[in-house]
Amino acid sequence: MKFPSIGHSRLENGLELRVVTRKNYPIIELRLVLASGIASDGSEPGVAAVAGELLKAGGAGQWNAADLAERAESLGASLDVVTDRDSTRITMAVTTADLDAALDLIGAVAQQPRFAPVEFDKLKQRELERVRNAAKASAGWAASMVLYRELFDLPTAVHPYAHYDAKPSELAKLTLASCRRWYQANVTPGNATLVVAGDVDAATAEAAAKRVFARWKGAKPNTQSYNSPVPAESRTIWLVDRPHSAQSQIYVAGLGPERGTPDWPALAAVNQILGGGVAGRLFLDVREKRSLAYGTGSSLEEPARSPVPIVLSAGTQTAKTGLAVQALLENLDKIASAPPTDAEVGMASRSLSDAFLFRTETLGAVADLTVKLAILGLPDDYFDTYRTALRKLDNAAVYEAAQKYFKIKNPVLVVAGDAERIAKPLSHFAKVVVIDPEHDFQPGKTLPLDPTQNLEAAPLPAPAPAPAPAPVAPSAAPSPPPAAPK
Repeated sequence: MKFPSIGHSRLENGLELRVVTRKNYPIIELRLVLASGIASDGSEPGVAAVAGELLKAGGAGQWNAADLAERAESLGASLDVVTDRDSTRITMAVTTADLDAALDLIGAVAQQPRFAPVEFDKLKQRELERVRNAAKASAGWAASMVLYRELFDLPTAVHPYAHYDAKPSELAKLTLASCRRWYQANVTPGNATLVVAGDVDAATAEAAAKRVFARWKGAKPNTQSYNSPVPAESRTIWLVDRPHSAQSQIYVAGLGPERGTPDWPALAAVNQILGGGVAGRLFLDVREKRSLAYGTGSSLEEPARSPVPIVLSAGTQTAKTGLAVQALLENLDKIASAPPTDAEVGMASRSLSDAFLFRTETLGAVADLTVKLAILGLPDDYFDTYRTALRKLDNAAVYEAAQKYFKIKNPVLVVAGDAERIAKPLSHFAKVVVIDPEHDFQPGKTLPLDPTQNLEAAPLPAPAPAPAPAPVAPSAAPSPPPAAPK
């Protein structure tokens, strides 16, 4: 199987058009992709996500917010805006006959957003509630906030990828003017790609795009600075405090190569062997053999403009946190210290290659993969050459990638859990800095490295016995029942 061919063209205003023709069903998937996401926030964290959602939520063109949603529903579709690290996407899926009507909606959202003040206030309030709740209730969210900050640390500036999400204090500062500024700089044809996939030919798609977008104006925004992050000179454990939590979330991470590296197939295979599902070493060792985690694995993230984060993770009971950290570090060291087995390499390469077939099963998935090629700057035949390279992997190539990229001297260590119980056991590995997620993730108490500390957290103190009930005076004898009536 080959990935579908992609037709390329460009409008005079700079808008790129990518068309994938698949006439299996009378359906068309539309993606207007802006090459600006969370990384474009700059000094206003949260602005890309809020402004992106406001394009739709604030109404556009002739439609207010309610009318816009109703018009999309009348086409049997959903109009969605999705913001991730490197892009903002306006998406719809419609029947072939509704291509022009759908493009009218997407065109209005991109070119004529209303930015209604009342809708901005509602959206900002919802976002504030979301991040406040996440700071209290989500260990993964809280740990990720610190993980990205430390992974992408720069000594003289803030890296565009250093923000995982906006903090409540940062969202509170956002204004409607902030959203307008982001829109004017980033929502331009020079910064956009229109992906059209499905029951349509290239000429029809181009004619429809010209009708809607030919008058759209705007150049590509200025390129941001993506300086290389500076690796830590010593090991630190960042402990995000979640008082009385029964569980801990653990991340052990480092930075690998750029996403466009020719080593990517081998790198993906190493990750698959280490933590890719139920056949991965982390699952078999940390979860099954040692019973130290509810779930564990490893992942490779795919940023467009920086080294790739390599992240090992585990969710565990509070008492087992130190032991789980030790198990993750041991497996990270082992993957780069000895060659994998033939069986591991064979299973990893087959799994990654064959699973890709399922990723192209739906038209929406094909459209999303076409978007991925555009955002990452990869060639049209990338997925085909990637699968071929996977099937040719041998032990030597996989082991070389493991030694090159998984031998991380001082990985970033982030744990979200009950600091009162796990701070001392964690100091066995490194200095521990306690972070308060509900007060802007500010550092607090610091514990020095102490290798003599026991890895298991101290048990919870036994609850105090309940006081004995006070003696109760005997009650008077009950009155005899009344005599039966005569």
